[in-house]
Amino acid sequence: MLNASKIMKQIFVRLLFCATVSSGFAQVPNGNFENWQTVDSIENPVYWETNNYYVGYTPVAKTLDALQGTYSMKVSSTAKDVWGSNTGDGCAHVKFVPTETYQYLTASVRIDTVQTNGEVSIRVKQWLPSNGLFEKIGSWKVTTATNGVVQVVLPIEQVGLDTLLIEVWAKNFYDLFTNPEYTEVIIDSLQLKTTLAAQEATNRPFGVIFPNPAIEELNVQLHQAFQKPSTLRVIDSQGRILQSYDFPVLSTASIHLGDIPPGHYFLELLVQGQSIGMERFVVGQ
Repeated sequence: MLNASKIMKQIFVRLLFCATVSSGFAQVPNGNFENWQTVDSIENPVYWETNNYYVGYTPVAKTLDALQGTYSMKVSSTAKDVWGSNTGDGCAHVKFVPTETYQYLTASVRIDTVQTNGEVSIRVKQWLPSNGLFEKIGSWKVTTATNGVVQVVLPIEQVGLDTLLIEVWAKNFYDLFTNPEYTEVIIDSLQLKTTLAAQEATNRPFGVIFPNPAIEELNVQLHQAFQKPSTLRVIDSQGRILQSYDFPVLSTASIHLGDIPPGHYFLELLVQGQSIGMERFVVGQ
């Protein structure tokens, strides 16, 4: 176990390293996770900050079980928690200055384990000079394991070229009266895109959503019918779920927008608890 001075040294070196080199990248720095470095015997992805603070408690790890290339990043709920055990949330994040206004974040993901009340999430945030905070501009979350590798297509609401922050989380529900649980995700090929390639667009589940802008009702048509329990969720730019509609099967739907104020929102489709895709829409006056 590292002592306090070594922990502070590790944190300082990692923060300094990220601050001095990451601003030169237009895309996600080391988003393919091929480059790793070792500081105080702990290995971390280059340009990324993690909560790998103790040898033996490394929730963020290089894995040869790669989705693409030679290595991928594995994030697990094995961080040292307040009780001294390795059951805490795992997190990796990277900050950088974009050179374009991007519309989407894409990634390859395989989620091997998500136990009761756990979750895996990818969050995109942007620095707002007006309040000096990072505000969420897009998020993707699942609470079930995936059937193999899935391609995440996450719409984001980037405004201008202020610093972006991308977080990857493997989280657990944990209290004193339950057994520790475990969540794990393997992630690769994080990319920012201004538009989607034809194949990526074809693979998205939403065919048409209309009218857009919508006022009181939004109509949804999918590319294909899902003969399984499905959910449509309305999410704001901070990642908050405003409305949720469940369907035994789903191919078309009309959802009432209720008292949702004018603005930009996301419509998320989940099939048997797994996030399949998201689409932007606007609520008008």
